[in-house]
Amino acid sequence: MVLRAPLARAAQRALRPQCSRTPNNRRTLTSVKSGAYNYETGEVNGVKFASRDIPGPTTQLAIVARAGTRFQLYPGFAEGLEKFAFKSTQKRSSLRITREAELLGGELFALHSRENLVIGAKFLREDLPYFTELLGEVISKTRFTRHELHEEVIRVIKLNQKSILANTDQMALNSAHSVAFHRGLGTALHPTSSVPITQYLHEEDLATFSRAAYAKPNFAVVANGASHDELSKWVGEFFNDSPATPPKDLPPIETKPSQYYGGEERIAHDGGNNMIIAFPGSGAYTGGHYKPEIAVLSSLLGGQSYIKWSPGFSLLARATRAQTQAHVSTRNLSYSDAGLLTISMEGKASHIREASQAVVDILKAISGGDIAKDDIQKAIAKAKFRTLEAGQNIGAGLELTGAGLVQSGKPSQLDGIAEAIEGVTEEAVKKAAKSLLEGKATVSAVGDLFVLPFAEEIGLHAEESWSRLTRCSYNRYLAVAARVVRRSLKEQPRLQAERRGQMDLRFAKWTNGKQDVVQLHMAAEQDVDVDEQGQNSCQPAKGAIDGAKVIRDISSAFRTAAAVLETGQLVKDPYFTLFEAVGALEIMDPKMDSGFLKEGETLEDDFDVSKELLPEEMVGLMDQILCHEMAWHMGHPLSQSLFTSYHIDRLLWPEPKRLEDALFNRQVSDSGNNLLHVVFRAYCLALIKCCDNVHRRIGTEHYYEEEDFVSNLYNRNLLTNFDTSEIQLLLHQASHFIEGQSEMDEALRSAILTRLALRHRMLKAMESDLSSDKPVQPHLWDECTKLLPDLFQTRSVGEQVSEAFSVKLQRKLASSVPPRPMVGISFEDAYKFLSKLCRDAADVYQVLDYHGSANILNFTYVFQSRKPQPPVYIRCLLQSLIFHDMKVLGEITITKLIYDDLAEIVLPADILLDPANGNVEAPHDPRFQMAKEMSGFVLRIGDAESLDEELRKFTREKPLIEGEPAATEIWSFPLSSWAYYYKLQQMEWVVQLGFELDIYQNDELSSMYWYLSHVAGARVQHLERMQTFVTRRFGQSRRWTGSQKTSFMNCFSFLEVGLTQAVATQWFAISLSKLYTVLFHFGLLPIRAQPLAYSTLELRHGLRMRPFLQLSIPEVPSYANLTAATSMRVAGEGVEDEGQADQQALSILDIAEEASKMARKEWEAVSKLDAEAARCVQCEEWWRKSVKDVVRACIVCSIAISTAKKGIHNAKGLPLGSFLKSEMAETGKGYHEFWVVPKLSIQ
Repeated sequence: MVLRAPLARAAQRALRPQCSRTPNNRRTLTSVKSGAYNYETGEVNGVKFASRDIPGPTTQLAIVARAGTRFQLYPGFAEGLEKFAFKSTQKRSSLRITREAELLGGELFALHSRENLVIGAKFLREDLPYFTELLGEVISKTRFTRHELHEEVIRVIKLNQKSILANTDQMALNSAHSVAFHRGLGTALHPTSSVPITQYLHEEDLATFSRAAYAKPNFAVVANGASHDELSKWVGEFFNDSPATPPKDLPPIETKPSQYYGGEERIAHDGGNNMIIAFPGSGAYTGGHYKPEIAVLSSLLGGQSYIKWSPGFSLLARATRAQTQAHVSTRNLSYSDAGLLTISMEGKASHIREASQAVVDILKAISGGDIAKDDIQKAIAKAKFRTLEAGQNIGAGLELTGAGLVQSGKPSQLDGIAEAIEGVTEEAVKKAAKSLLEGKATVSAVGDLFVLPFAEEIGLHAEESWSRLTRCSYNRYLAVAARVVRRSLKEQPRLQAERRGQMDLRFAKWTNGKQDVVQLHMAAEQDVDVDEQGQNSCQPAKGAIDGAKVIRDISSAFRTAAAVLETGQLVKDPYFTLFEAVGALEIMDPKMDSGFLKEGETLEDDFDVSKELLPEEMVGLMDQILCHEMAWHMGHPLSQSLFTSYHIDRLLWPEPKRLEDALFNRQVSDSGNNLLHVVFRAYCLALIKCCDNVHRRIGTEHYYEEEDFVSNLYNRNLLTNFDTSEIQLLLHQASHFIEGQSEMDEALRSAILTRLALRHRMLKAMESDLSSDKPVQPHLWDECTKLLPDLFQTRSVGEQVSEAFSVKLQRKLASSVPPRPMVGISFEDAYKFLSKLCRDAADVYQVLDYHGSANILNFTYVFQSRKPQPPVYIRCLLQSLIFHDMKVLGEITITKLIYDDLAEIVLPADILLDPANGNVEAPHDPRFQMAKEMSGFVLRIGDAESLDEELRKFTREKPLIEGEPAATEIWSFPLSSWAYYYKLQQMEWVVQLGFELDIYQNDELSSMYWYLSHVAGARVQHLERMQTFVTRRFGQSRRWTGSQKTSFMNCFSFLEVGLTQAVATQWFAISLSKLYTVLFHFGLLPIRAQPLAYSTLELRHGLRMRPFLQLSIPEVPSYANLTAATSMRVAGEGVEDEGQADQQALSILDIAEEASKMARKEWEAVSKLDAEAARCVQCEEWWRKSVKDVVRACIVCSIAISTAKKGIHNAKGLPLGSFLKSEMAETGKGYHEFWVVPKLSIQ
């Protein structure tokens, strides 16, 4: 029942301000007296608290701790502490906490920001004692158990990491903070997927950090809807267990003031486009860094609309109306001692590019005073409203108030903030905008970096000046700059400039109106600093004077100073930076200083690119440039290959805005020199465009930077903005011109036409490779291959023009590395590489012929293992063909690919894979649940085992019963079996890769082949298990349709072939393991005589097993077990003396011989499979060659075993080394990379 008296008092309070208003105030900014919206503060037993008694039946209570990402000790600690909130405590389990909160109708929450960790609850007003006790218990008595950390906390953190990968807005915001503040506030709000959180997150460390975060000086209790006295009572009772001070053994929570750096970062992403332009903003009101003019500027810029169905009327909203697919918003992110004013743009990349320019133009207009006063007044009103609205917001108010109490001892009060905003003037806003533009901006771009602009392209400063970076005075800067300019002049002008530079600068310091002693300063030639007041920072000492230079011997002073230093002690001048140190090393060093000129050398070009070329010279230049292009493909940088060409350099620099501007000489008319400007120019432009296509294709895929390919373009643009059709037209015109030159020698004309035709087809083929919306044209690469013989045969008609290439061009490139010599490869090597490039490019398109997932896997495996390895461009092309735009082979979804593979291995004709399940909309239908769980499996393959158990409820699977009388239920676990099969396959490949790369030493070949047989044996058992369940399911029904029977037969075929290959691998590995065991025992293997210098055999074993240590099954053998398995033992009997050694060796070799025969038999059976059964339809030829090589290795192994047995018989107890000789094949010269077979011979 509602009482009348409270209602009357409430009505009076509501009417009182209305009666006090006057008509004159209706159109002005109303002054704010927040009254009930301000907090009452207090402190009890060292715990700070604040309350705001808002009338109502509910209360919101929170603990605000200084434990955000800014203050965390290690990555993930803030989020780990948040996720541990309301887990098991010393009094309650997490289940009990949840149940009790539900019974009381309460809600629990926990969140963290960059500075604060907030743990709180919402509940009915009368339940304040319980929830105050609960929060006090959470911060002081949480148990931090290991199982909760690994099963709940880390799992959720990793899910957050995955969600961030697709959130370009969050990525851009994290990037902006990182660039703006580096550490502290620059730490990402959530650890990214590249952060190894398991390396840092341990339950003991989290517990220690919690004692520091929840120490009384580091947190505050804030309540909304609770009386001050009642809150004080319960806080004093339930927060006594919190430590009064942080632990002394823990580093103190970082309180270093935030520093703004600024800069630029660009992140490529195909999930969306987002760009943030940020500047130093306003800090929190309670921190002493509040700038109300920044809040007004944020509202003035705006961008986001607050009116439904309207783009808005703020400055940015009006300026970006044409960019309908770009959403712009401005925010000021306030922190305790700093702030960040962010202008965020998301949407279409081209619209963001235009909107970003509008942002800078608006800021310039504001700084220039070109904004109406009415707009300023509206911005002040909007800023005031947004600030007051945020203060009234209960959730935001809790964190702001708690943070203010912890950091400065006072809460955030609305009255003062509103008054500060009302006092902002137009001049203050103008001055703020001007300071932002003059300072260093922060620019973060995420998305299509080809379109999104750089900071300098829109007129922002993202880099500091040279003088600030080197921390030198302006006089010092002028001296260094003058010296560099003088040294770059020719000899005669340089001598004159140096004479002018030898001037004496005299200065004196004035103090209190009196002049001190006049001093001499040679700023032009000495490294002497003069600060802004004229003070000499390096006094010239007495010494010999040579002309205008002061010479001083400091040897004795240096030795005296160095004598007092302790061993290992360093002395560093804070103004002598790494930049200066490296600069001192590089200056005048011809190997390091790219500006150094040898005697008689000049910076002018030594080659006239405008001179007319003879036909034979043009053929030679075409071949030379082709060689440099192939050198770039081989992994050499452009600065040492293509960019050493004067012709290429003149076409690209200055950057042409139109294709007509890309000329060899832009100051001289190209008329009358058609051979150069029509033919050779077209060839060079086509070659550059080919390089652009290659660079763009490789840049979107995975490769080894600086090892496989150097992507640096040195601030050159490879005609990216020009359409290929324009260059193709130039090639056609060039070919037409050459065809009309009847007076030209026929051999030369044929050579030029061949090179133009080859370039035309290469350009067309690479354009087709890069385009995803056009049909592929692999025949273009076949056409290139057909032209290559003519290219090679006509190479002799050309004449090389060596002077058209120079390393001096490296000085013009934007590079921080010293000059390097030009890379020169022969035409024969370039031709071989180009031939392989064309053949591999034509072959790689065979992957598009889809015959199931196993065929794709085998093709990729066989193609990538070609010798020599395919070029990096071809490998990246294969990646794009297999997976692009969330499609496999351009048309197959990931779900279909996985479903096809599941049907082929474990689930033929299974209802779980029925596409019709996705059309069922009734949640109670089992097929709906199946589709839901299977879609989850595609995204979370790691949870296969739990999904198998869930799916049993819908498939009604019956277990396989084994063992009598104690029956054991065996379930199929199809999804887990599928994942485990591929795990075993991967383990085999990892071990075999060690043999291919020659990683293993000769004395560990026996143990590694034993481990390979162990893994292969596990795969045999697993395949037999899967085969059992598939056979059982096939026999449970006789009403299979034709397509279902085909699916079963395909699965049986896969399992049978897989069993054969696994058994063959197991037998061959056993054979080689036994053979190497015997050879090692008798000392017949060439191994190092000295022991390992910095390791032991056990440590080396741990290194070999490291990739598998995280796996529970199959279990990794210990060093002791592996050593016992590969020692001279037969049937458990050890070798006791040398008399028994021969007999034991013969017994082991008998096992090896039998295993070798079985391996050969199985591999021969594999070699007889047809392409469809072997799943190698697209790569049958290469696959058969590989299998035949393994069969040959089996034969050689059998011969080696027989030879070893014969040698032991001949030795008759004597040293076997005198009768038997062992040789190991060199890397890459054996019969097969995976199977290292020794060569044995009788001496």
